[in-house]
Order: sequence, then structure tokens, then C-alpha cells
Amino acid sequence: MSTSVRTRPVTTRLVTRRVVNTPAKRVIASLALLGLLLLGWQFVPGWTNTPVYVVPPLSDVLKALFDPNAFPRYLENTASTMSIVLTGLGIGVVAGLVLAIVLAQFPTVYAVVFPYIVAIESIPKVAVAPLFIIWFGFGMPSKVVVVVLLAFFPMLVNALHGFRGVDRDQVDLFRVNGAKPLQIQTRLMLPAALPQIFSGLELAVANSMIGAIVAEFVGAQKGLGVLILQAQGRMETAAVFALLIILSVLGIVLNLVVRVLRRVVIRWEMTAR
Repeated sequence: MSTSVRTRPVTTRLVTRRVVNTPAKRVIASLALLGLLLLGWQFVPGWTNTPVYVVPPLSDVLKALFDPNAFPRYLENTASTMSIVLTGLGIGVVAGLVLAIVLAQFPTVYAVVFPYIVAIESIPKVAVAPLFIIWFGFGMPSKVVVVVLLAFFPMLVNALHGFRGVDRDQVDLFRVNGAKPLQIQTRLMLPAALPQIFSGLELAVANSMIGAIVAEFVGAQKGLGVLILQAQGRMETAAVFALLIILSVLGIVLNLVVRVLRRVVIRWEMTAR
């Protein structure tokens, strides 16, 4: 009897916590916080007499965002930036994944090559972006190279960690049962490393957006980064905030795509949770 009496409060607390921490309540809390932030953005600059060119109110930013005259420019430059992001992201992710497979299979190659990879990763990409402009010009290739580098390393490191983390006993079991190297890769190592691969992909997506804008800052004819610099030069702070909102929405959309793809591919991960 005493045992059952003691467990009742614990069970009640667990049930209460589950009821409070439901997805619907989390969404409502997030929307409430967003509403408070937007209200503060609208009214605080006026209450504090902050100049419009420093922090414009939300209404000015929305006016700049939905300006029909600016919409064609937003659309054209968004397409230019996203083409750089997606091209560089695709190349960087594939290259990082392939190299991770090679380094995981050949420990000697890993020991020789990986220190140089770390050295290259340690170089700030902003510092080498002007070199890419000199080597590849002001066109798309120089921007893509920056994005490739920023997408390559997160995928390489995370995928390599996933491949090297596979239980060696499972690998030996596959070999004892006559599995070929390709079968070990596709049926054991790749599925086991998928969580780390998708984690690397999420980081690569975020880095790709940053890389594209930084590359456009350094030198480009068009793109959202160019529009930000132009608006800054004209002291149109509301337009700068509008462009930042566009970039945020694009980043959120790409991140959601990766998360949905992760849920579809790694079904057992969601079941375990």
C-alpha cells in the first residue's frame, strides 16, 4: 500500500507535464513570444526616440518588404542568391560525403590528409573570398566556391564521425557472413551514419546561406547581398531589415526541408523518440 501511495504523485506530475508540454501549447507559446517581439519592434523605437535610420518601426519595414516597385528586384536577386546557395550546397555536400567514405575506409589516408583539411577549415572564408574573386572573376563561380567550402566541412566532419562510429563487431559480423565491401557500406555504415549525415546537412544549409551573402558582399553584380549593400549606402535601413527577413524566411524553408527529409529517411529515429 505504501508503495502505491508514493507513486501516485509522481504519476500525476508526469501526466501534468505531458499535458502542459504538448506541441500545440509550444506553438502557442512561440507565437505569443513572436507577437510580443513584433509589438516591441513597432512601438519601442518611437517611445525611445530612436532615429528611423537606426532602427525603423516594424510598419516601415513591412512597407519596404511589400513595396510593389521593389518586388521584381527582390524576386530576381533572390533567384540569383538561391542558385548560388543550392549549387554550392549540392557540390559541397556530395564532395564531403564522398571524402568521408574514403577516409573512413582507409585509416592511413585519414591520418595523412585530415590535418590539412583542418588547416584549410581554420582559414576564415571571408579572408579568402577576395582571392576567389581574383581567380574566378565577379560571376557565379567565385560565389559558388565560397559556398562549397562552407558546406563541405560540416558534411565531411559529421559524416566521418558517423562512419567511424559504427561498431566494429557489426562490421566483422557482416564480413563473416560474406558481405562485400559495397554491401557493408550501403547496408551497415551508411544507415548507421545517417543521423550524423543529416546533422551535417543542417549545418551545411546554414553555412551556405552565410557563404553566399558574404561572397556577394565581397564582389557581385546581383544578389540579396548586393541589395543589402545598396540599401545601406542609401541609408534605407527599413529596406535592409526587409532583405534580412527574406533571408531568414529562405533559411527557415531550407531547414524545414532538411528536417522533413530527415523524418522520412530516418524513420527509426522518430520511433525511438
